[in-house]
Amino acid sequence: MDSLTHIVLGAAIGEVVLGKKIGRKAMLWGALADTIPDFDVFASPCFSQAQQLLVHRGFTHSFLFLAIVAPLLGWLFSRLFKKLDVSKKEWTFLFFLGLLTHIVLDSFTAYGTGWFEPFSHYRVSFNTIFVADLFYTLPFLICVLIAIIAKNNSTTRIRWNKTGLWISCLYLTYTFVNKYYVQTQVGNAFHKKNIATTDLVTTPTPLNNFLWMTYAADSTGYWMGYYSVFDKTNDINFFRIQKNDSLLKPYENGESVKLLKRFSKGYYCLTKTNDEVYFNDIRFGQMGGWDGTDPAFVFSFTLADDGKSKQSLDRTRFKTTMGDAFLSVVKRAKGI
Repeated sequence: MDSLTHIVLGAAIGEVVLGKKIGRKAMLWGALADTIPDFDVFASPCFSQAQQLLVHRGFTHSFLFLAIVAPLLGWLFSRLFKKLDVSKKEWTFLFFLGLLTHIVLDSFTAYGTGWFEPFSHYRVSFNTIFVADLFYTLPFLICVLIAIIAKNNSTTRIRWNKTGLWISCLYLTYTFVNKYYVQTQVGNAFHKKNIATTDLVTTPTPLNNFLWMTYAADSTGYWMGYYSVFDKTNDINFFRIQKNDSLLKPYENGESVKLLKRFSKGYYCLTKTNDEVYFNDIRFGQMGGWDGTDPAFVFSFTLADDGKSKQSLDRTRFKTTMGDAFLSVVKRAKGI
């Protein structure tokens, strides 16, 4: 999830764990605890762009990291803040919950989270929520802000903080229920159109949980489509994407390509524009793909003969502004 969401969640947890003892400072330390796993971004300059994809949400998002860092920080903070009436056990519990909720929440997105690093490179991704969801974060943020303003240990602060946590839990539960419903509708739509596929995947589009992208593989490519929970029917307009693996042959021995294939979990396709070959991770969809304008993929890399593949995200931002893109999501999410 995005940094703001982790800060809000961490602040709410900090209030629950230590709010009665240290007041508003508990929210500060809780926000820190829930942000620590993303400190892996500071290591980015040490790696190639392809390597960065796997470094992020890698070891710092693992259970081993949690088991090592939580008690270490608990001990450190108990020494640094001896004047506070907080035991080492309580500090450890705060950092344990902050780290745990971070890596669990990240696993709900499509990016994938390395729970089992370094023993296994498998990335957990439940695809139930987009990395930034306004309907999840904004209500939660409002509740936590009211709690911050309220007096220490007041019923107002406790009530609004708990309300924010309840909203968080209920919305995350809704995303799982919603995914089951969407998965069923999409599966029925494929069946009605007699399209034989494997590995049917559904994942929400940016900033919401109402409009979903679906993709399913066959022997030479993918069938993709979009479905809103407000659509009047499940007659989805599927379109086809060729995998074009043949374009990968000149580059397939490069280290970057191997990393990109691992990161994408095999859900990729190759495209060629102006003699440049692009490796596209289809899990993140296309900018405005629901409009049927055949836009570029959001997550795309330009392949190079020397193996130094370059990220080409800017290729998706030249045809539309972010404001227009957001309005496009809203319009399609309303249903057809």
